[in-house]
Amino acid sequence: MKKWRLVYLQLVFTGMLIGLFGLAGVAISLFIKRAQKGFSLDILLDKPGYFILMAGLLAFIPCLIAFIHILKILRSLKSNATVTPIAASFGIITMCGYLISAVALCLFPVMFIVADRDDAPGLILFAFLLILIPFTFSVISSLLQSLLQKPDSRPE
Repeated sequence: MKKWRLVYLQLVFTGMLIGLFGLAGVAISLFIKRAQKGFSLDILLDKPGYFILMAGLLAFIPCLIAFIHILKILRSLKSNATVTPIAASFGIITMCGYLISAVALCLFPVMFIVADRDDAPGLILFAFLLILIPFTFSVISSLLQSLLQKPDSRPE
């Protein structure tokens, strides 16, 4: 594999990592502003966006860990490292994908309430995508991990 492709992927994932930190900073500042006014159950039920924001912050941590391990895999591929640390990183990425899907699954009832209240059926599709995309990536990562750990069984 050419080195410039790996450098390009490293730059893309580093940019995405910086963007995630920016979004988390905005979300935390919104929570601080709302906390100064005080939280109540009426506000949380009236404005379900705060539940969505909290779920986004919960999903931020495994997403951050997954991006760091993706960068670790790219660095290992660039330096032609052994297979063992790459397979371990794929295992961590798999668990992070499952955690992000679990957070999105817990968020699904809130998204359903918002979609029903705003009469927006496309939001239900978006909620399904929030669940299925990380789950799909974690299944692919699990498959890649098992391919890397399994000894080569092809006849020569």
